[in-house]
Amino acid sequence: MKLIYSPESDRLCSASLIGGKGAALFKLYDAGIAIPSPLCVSTEVYRLFVKQNGLGEKVAMALGRKDLQEIRWEEIWDISLTIRNLFLRAEIPAEIEQHLHHQVFSRFGDVPLVVRSSASTEDGGHHSYAGMHSSLVNIRYDNLVLALKKVWASLWSDRAILYRQELGLDAMESTMAVVIQPLVIGDVSGILFSKDPTDSSRMVIEAVYGLNQGLIDGAVAPDRWLIDHSDKTICSHFAPEKRMTVTPVEGSSRLQLRECNDWQQQNPPLQQDTLHELVAMSSQVEHHLGAAIDIEWTFAEGKLFLLQARPITTRSGDGETDKRSWYLSLTRSYENLKALRETIENELLPSMQADSERLEKVRLDELSPHELANEISERSALNTQYTSAYWQDCIPFAHGVRLFGEIYNDLLSPDDPFAFVRLLSGQHMLGIERNELLWLCARKIHDNPSWMSLVRDGRIDLIEDNEIQTIVAKLKKGFAIGFVEAGDPGVFPEILSAILLQFSMLHVHPRHCQHDDDATLVADFLVAARDAIPMDPAELLDLARASYRIRDDDNIYLGRIGQEVERALAEARKRVSAAGVTDANTLSAEELSAALLGTPKKTAHGPFLRKPAENRSKRSVFFRQLQGQAASQGIATGQARVIDRTADLKDFRKGEVLVIDAIDPTMTFFAPLASAIIERRGGMLIHGAIIAREYGIPCITGVKDATLRITTGDHLTVDGYLGICTIQSSRNRQ
Repeated sequence: MKLIYSPESDRLCSASLIGGKGAALFKLYDAGIAIPSPLCVSTEVYRLFVKQNGLGEKVAMALGRKDLQEIRWEEIWDISLTIRNLFLRAEIPAEIEQHLHHQVFSRFGDVPLVVRSSASTEDGGHHSYAGMHSSLVNIRYDNLVLALKKVWASLWSDRAILYRQELGLDAMESTMAVVIQPLVIGDVSGILFSKDPTDSSRMVIEAVYGLNQGLIDGAVAPDRWLIDHSDKTICSHFAPEKRMTVTPVEGSSRLQLRECNDWQQQNPPLQQDTLHELVAMSSQVEHHLGAAIDIEWTFAEGKLFLLQARPITTRSGDGETDKRSWYLSLTRSYENLKALRETIENELLPSMQADSERLEKVRLDELSPHELANEISERSALNTQYTSAYWQDCIPFAHGVRLFGEIYNDLLSPDDPFAFVRLLSGQHMLGIERNELLWLCARKIHDNPSWMSLVRDGRIDLIEDNEIQTIVAKLKKGFAIGFVEAGDPGVFPEILSAILLQFSMLHVHPRHCQHDDDATLVADFLVAARDAIPMDPAELLDLARASYRIRDDDNIYLGRIGQEVERALAEARKRVSAAGVTDANTLSAEELSAALLGTPKKTAHGPFLRKPAENRSKRSVFFRQLQGQAASQGIATGQARVIDRTADLKDFRKGEVLVIDAIDPTMTFFAPLASAIIERRGGMLIHGAIIAREYGIPCITGVKDATLRITTGDHLTVDGYLGICTIQSSRNRQ
């Protein structure tokens, strides 16, 4: 069985053996186009690797635990990371590894390499895998096997899993070939679309100084030319604000990002003659592949090389149905993450803080009906604006954790693919600060019998003490606990009283969970990463910790804005109810504003109604064990408290197991009180998992229908090591 192919002897090799990218390169190489000499590791090697290590069954188990259409990106990423770790820890058969090293060394010698993905389903007539799988640059000979496994594992990246699902492809039938080439250290590199995806009458050329990697990763903004497709004239040229370049670090596998020199800042990377040379090459490639093409190229010492080529594919309804751009956004470059952090920490969060404080000062009861209607409109628009920024900036920044996790696993190969989370926890977080404030307030109340009596009656608002009321105001406004009043004005004192009553039973401060070996884990990472990664290891760890922290904090900032919207709506409901409107609690913001102005109307979608809780009387099937994801280690037992709606929170008792569909960061004050947490929503980066790890509480996420299969009062054993919840007998079951 042939395992490694070369274009000289296998020029007509099929895509089923060497993948779509490999087949295209072999064809173009045979046609005489200047391409760095390629070898291709066939899909058969991938199949042998998977079979020998039993990876097929393990991948199927990881993918089969839940319907992928029912889970969020966090859980998809967890699945992908688990599979990736399986691939990195598996061994390539010794005889294949020896054969691979012999073939590569014989052809290229000990030179830096490029290792490219070439999936058997790389591109089709109606779909494109461009950017879905990994290609690695500046790989040293002794790291070739690891690079090969990384590329194979990228077949199971979250973006690739999601895209195959959208296309209806069978994931288990997918295979991966790998193209290996010598690295051409280009002076200028870029991409070319022979037809602009948005206007087929034009071509698009993007170019950067140095290697292509910065452009592909999004770390370097390119110069961009639009070329008329018919006469090849330049329609327009767009230059970046600052030109950057990515180049190899001599003697290592690292790449470095730096500013271009003064001459490069003043001159675009391509001139008229090199643009024409690129256009001519694209015409040749189009002719041989028989389709409009997307190519990567580089100029090295004045010579133009084609690096890779693929047909441009289109799908009907691209703008609405093809979510490939979203899947690609699931990966962010290190430089992009640093820029996002700068935006979030120095612009977005301070702006949200300032706006929420400004809105808190408005005396809504003193506004005229017209002013209140305008206030509702302004607050709703502000909430929409910040929610959009949350999705645009904060969600992508969460992938700083993902980048760190992948690098940590690559370097240290831990048994547990989520061991890296230990290096990120234990920081100052708003949720932890709020819980400490709750504990402080509870201890003060605990020492005063009359105050305790008021708290038991749900009337903390009647405690006449400036210090207590200052803390209460800070909890409500500064930490968005006032969210509990959404749609139910006046419930805040009752629920806060219930929370404080339970906190008063905590006689020991609910401190962070610390591990004796945390410092050792950090030191091990810093040593392993030194000279092995293209960024400062300590800086990467700091960015990952910020990503982890902001993943939780940003929701509290956003919750404060949402809380202020709800405060204005509550004032409007009170007024229109007093005016005789009987269904004020079901009216949308637009309808409430209209009612305030005396022009009542229904929106096109009708009044807003909250989804009623599932009827528990229908839950007659008893489940002995429920399987989920082990998100925080530990074992605990306790009675279940199922939370279906906000009002259920006041019934939670210290020592119970919190069972919930999805925990919002504004609700994580229950973590120090709970013996364990079970959540229907899955993922290591969801808020329940984050806060559980901070307090060392067992947590299982991704438990399908958790709030339906568990009933309040069930006696549970929660195993946070295995991700198993065992349901014992309950007085509530018949």
